[in-house]
Amino acid sequence: MPSLMSSRRAAAAVTLRVTSARKNDVQATRVRRTRAPISWAAMALTGGVVTALASWILCVGVTILGWLAADPGSVGDAAQLGTRLWLLSNGVVVRIGTIPITLVPWGATAVIALLISRFAAASARRLRRDQIKRPLLISTVTVAVYLLPVLLVAAWLGEGWQVQARWAVVIAVLLAAGVLGSSKALGPTRAAGRGWAMARALIAAQLVMLIAGAAVLVTGLATHLSRVAALHQALQPGVAGGIALLLLQLGFAPNALVWSASYALGSGFSLGAGSVVAPAATELGILPGIPLLGALPSPGPGDLMDLWWLAAGAAAGAIACWVLLAARPAVRFDVASLMGGACGLLAGVAFAGLAWAASGDLGTLRLSGLGPRLFPLLIMAATNMGLSGMITGLALGLMPRRGRSN
Repeated sequence: MPSLMSSRRAAAAVTLRVTSARKNDVQATRVRRTRAPISWAAMALTGGVVTALASWILCVGVTILGWLAADPGSVGDAAQLGTRLWLLSNGVVVRIGTIPITLVPWGATAVIALLISRFAAASARRLRRDQIKRPLLISTVTVAVYLLPVLLVAAWLGEGWQVQARWAVVIAVLLAAGVLGSSKALGPTRAAGRGWAMARALIAAQLVMLIAGAAVLVTGLATHLSRVAALHQALQPGVAGGIALLLLQLGFAPNALVWSASYALGSGFSLGAGSVVAPAATELGILPGIPLLGALPSPGPGDLMDLWWLAAGAAAGAIACWVLLAARPAVRFDVASLMGGACGLLAGVAFAGLAWAASGDLGTLRLSGLGPRLFPLLIMAATNMGLSGMITGLALGLMPRRGRSN
């Protein structure tokens, strides 16, 4: 028979356990209160400042590496040159001495856009459940905070905003990167509608042309590898200078891809006054000894094999038409042909705009007007992609598919 003493001891044990659980709950509540997450606005502000600082350090680091391989100048001069390179990557027209520079290094701009996208995504993850999901607002705050130091430094160095359309394109790219990053962080969204289908088709066409440009560039580097190596050895950059030279060329690598894609379309590109690089013929003048330029074809008439690159424009128009009509399988053949032709035409115009953004000046006289020849490119891209899209739309419209409407 249990005693009264054993029953009291059991009750006391239960009481002790309950008291211990309450203490743990209080401690957990205190920990949660002290570790409250920062708001999305604070993260966006931090992201803009960190992106500005990190991108500036990257540009200045490249010029300081180049200064280590050269005797003239000082660290301050190298840092100022790197600051101007940073402004140039944001679309600001800069002057080195009295020489105006307008060619945007889109490789550096891509790094900035990647940082903006990551910080915008981090800001979107800190939205509360009761807050409205607005990717555009998050992107705008992040980009605005990032651009504030750019404006201040540009005003301090006396750099004017001479080509407003160029830095407007850079700002649009940064905003798009922020919207894309924050939208992915907020969860998958299902976009629908004809406008989104057309946008996907245009993006697909640009990707095809960039892939073709990469193929042209890699082929040129492989064919003239000895010339590229000779140009690099002639500079004698050393270890630090070699790293700086590599990073500087990578900064302009997206520009080279667009120029090479223009070559694949047949219109070619220019490397200054009086120089033309195209599949039909190549005329070159005096060029700087940059190793990447060693991939250029030899002066004179082009090879017949180079004309095969013209198929890139036809492939871009066909794929754009296919992406557009994939969202609408029930289309008559005449409507499909018209839709494909219009899509290819718009894709050609879009690539001409991309080529304009990748062109510019690295000085005056021989180094002015670098990039694709815009008017011939516009004509050839629009007609090539438009005709290809029209033919592809006609073929897809005549193919038997499910859900065909009369």
